Amino acid sequence: MTPLTTLPALLLAGFFGLFAGDDPVIDAPETVAIPAGEIAFRPFGSFSYQGKTHTPASVAMRVDGFEIMKYQVSRADSAACVADGVCNPDIMREGSQPQTHVNFDEARTYAAWLSDRTGQPWRLPSEPEWQRAAAERYGDATPEEDVYLDPGERMLAQYERGILLRGSASSALRPAGGFGVNSMGVADVSGNVWEWTTGCMDNGTLDAAGRVISSEPYCTVRVAGGRHRAAIIEFVRDPQVGGCAVGLPPDYLGFRLVRGD
Repeated sequence: MTPLTTLPALLLAGFFGLFAGDDPVIDAPETVAIPAGEIAFRPFGSFSYQGKTHTPASVAMRVDGFEIMKYQVSRADSAACVADGVCNPDIMREGSQPQTHVNFDEARTYAAWLSDRTGQPWRLPSEPEWQRAAAERYGDATPEEDVYLDPGERMLAQYERGILLRGSASSALRPAGGFGVNSMGVADVSGNVWEWTTGCMDNGTLDAAGRVISSEPYCTVRVAGGRHRAAIIEFVRDPQVGGCAVGLPPDYLGFRLVRGD
């Protein structure tokens, strides 16, 4: 090719490169492969049997294998999204701790940004996936007694059970790995940062054995996984100042993502 033909080709390539606006691909975060397995899953929400509040029974549920971030999304991770003009700068905090004070939609915005920048699909985990990844650190604050409870008694029982599950854990945020690693190899599960899932609260009816007959998801309220499950209104960033739908509010709200569709 002669210089006369090379120069226009280079100029044309430079023109398209200038206006393409393609961001460089970034490295994907470290993940843990969670093998397929079975969990004892209890529907979460408001259920009744013959018009009286009742607790759903746990049901065996198989969860397919998946990959999940080993660590929660950090402040540094979030800062890169903010620097790209995608994530909300109001959520910014300094330091190496997990990114907290983030609502459900902001977590999904980060997932979309990370998908774009890594060229891989990322999303929030489903509630069963989160429970499977949490393994032995999963907590259930729902009363175990197979009795009818009025709404006040049920809320009190959940609250007291949540206190027991939380124990005397420090409320101070820690850097990644500060709460150790569970048997699946996932770090900081059930520390003091509750994690958004795509799970919704359900309203429904049960049979005499506590099995769900009918249910209707109420997805304005999402389920966050932690030392116990928490029902949080989607737009809430800090549950300590309100917005926890039922039970004991989490200390902090953060998230980690699953790789895959």
